[in-house]
Amino acid sequence: MRINQHTKISALIKANESSIDAIASIAKPLRKIKIPLLRKFLTPRVSIVEAASIAGCEVQDFKRVLVPLGFIWEEDEFAENTQQEVNKPEKPAWLEHAIIGKELDVRPILLGGQDPLKEILQAYHQVPSGSVFLLINSFIPYPLIPILEKKGAQCFVEEMETRENPVYHCFFLKEEPVQELAEPISFIAIHELEEILENYPSEKILFLDVRGLPMPQPMEQILMKLNDLQKAEILYVQHHKVPLYLMEELEKERYTMRIAEVGEGDVRILFYLK
Repeated sequence: MRINQHTKISALIKANESSIDAIASIAKPLRKIKIPLLRKFLTPRVSIVEAASIAGCEVQDFKRVLVPLGFIWEEDEFAENTQQEVNKPEKPAWLEHAIIGKELDVRPILLGGQDPLKEILQAYHQVPSGSVFLLINSFIPYPLIPILEKKGAQCFVEEMETRENPVYHCFFLKEEPVQELAEPISFIAIHELEEILENYPSEKILFLDVRGLPMPQPMEQILMKLNDLQKAEILYVQHHKVPLYLMEELEKERYTMRIAEVGEGDVRILFYLK
């Protein structure tokens, strides 16, 4: 298999499971790849260059451990040219005469250390059908894209040419109205969350507080609990932020997720089986 710095970790594992141990040996943060649940949720999104950044190591460290396993490493020049072509697709026809129904620049929110997910979903909800939601960000919001696509959106991302920090314009064409209450994942008020809890006897409410745990332990603990969750039970989680990656994956599973933002660093989440 030919690989480069943009190859996804999941592709490496699919081609050769020995790459799990090889990657785990590079740096301590990468040892989490050995945890099956965590590996399932994260590796499809993370490329070699992104994993190197997360672990504080070099791309060459991956090349060093993967080439002995039979992987063929492409030269950097080829990889960069390939990535450049991928990053500059043609604009879709729907964008040529699009009406921007709502525009949101989340860079100030991110600079303030806040998670803009709630603002993004609220802004998208306000966009009339047939119009476009323009999201301005400092990076491509990969986890967000499939979430809005499941809501009936088409997406196109354009990198703007700047001399300073990168800027991305993310266009979402809203094609169909969304029935929010029918969705497996939605934001609700804290009193609505408490009303849901009232429908369950105390012995059927599983409580989990992950606010003080370092990453990626919150996701690990939640996944472990969900793995054993029974039909008559509900998992009540206190988190310090909205778990975006978890939201994306759980939409594919059999869980319903209700989220209430109580205050800064205090997010309450309910999980129960559909």
